[in-house]
Amino acid sequence: MPVTGSNLLNTYRLSIRLFSDGFSLSVLYAADNSLVQKEDVTADGNTPLYQLLEKALRRPRLTEYTFQSVELLVLSPSTCVPLEYFRREEVFPLYNLTFPSLKVGKNEVHYQILPSLEVVELFSLNQQVLQTVQDVYPDIEIVSLEGRAIETIANADRKKKDRSIHFYAMVAPKNMLVCCFKEQNLHFASTFSVDNDSRNNLCI
Repeated sequence: MPVTGSNLLNTYRLSIRLFSDGFSLSVLYAADNSLVQKEDVTADGNTPLYQLLEKALRRPRLTEYTFQSVELLVLSPSTCVPLEYFRREEVFPLYNLTFPSLKVGKNEVHYQILPSLEVVELFSLNQQVLQTVQDVYPDIEIVSLEGRAIETIANADRKKKDRSIHFYAMVAPKNMLVCCFKEQNLHFASTFSVDNDSRNNLCI
């Protein structure tokens, strides 16, 4: 909540969306998720992304708040593994095998369980970016934006009357998420590199 003023009774949360070419910072009311303020930052090609992020996070317009929660939504190439076949020790080699051209380090590969789908999603996050955010918000929650999209798509698919095969796609900067559902179960989900400048366009 803000340090001063009548807003002391309000509580807030911070949502940081990280893209390949920039990020956005959104301050929301925790009670109803309504937007208080938002800032979009695009990388200039000269300054490293983590330095731009550090500068933005330390501006007075953010530091005047004490947030109830802070989440980092990461948009990076991801893939899913059935929960029954998931092994922690295989996270890095599996991700590296799926996306060999990314050349990410072992500490940059993360995973999250999508319990409603019984799958584990693997995604990557630059270590310098992560450290920058954790220096300011040590308890930050790291979430894959594509994983959240898959869960949203799954909820939409369950509302369909037929149980046939459905394909979905989410177009984002430099990549596209493709999902396949059959009989309301996730059968396939992975990211493909594409040239575009769209952000979070869901195609159903």
